[in-house]
Amino acid sequence: MLAELIEVPRAVLGLIFLFFVPGYALVWAIYPRREELPMDERIALAFVLSIAVDILVTLFIDLVLGIPTTGRNIFVSLLTFTALAAGVYRLEVHWQQRQKAAAALAEERG
Repeated sequence: MLAELIEVPRAVLGLIFLFFVPGYALVWAIYPRREELPMDERIALAFVLSIAVDILVTLFIDLVLGIPTTGRNIFVSLLTFTALAAGVYRLEVHWQQRQKAAAALAEERG
């Protein structure tokens, strides 16, 4: 009974993770500033990039690393890729903030 109730939300969340989250993290890593890309284009690009990332990550773990392509292995690999893309985004934002602070300090010193 409980297993049947969990299956539907699990499938919905799995599809969202599979077809949206990796691409969305990659879009933020590529275009870190909000004004660089409108939100509707960001979402559309996230869907397209997610499909491409899913295929490439699955091929990478199977052909290059030799890891069997099970659902769990693909999930962990996509989660790792998403975390790396989010880390790149944070590094870019941090670097941009440091550049702004350095420019403000240089301007203040004259």
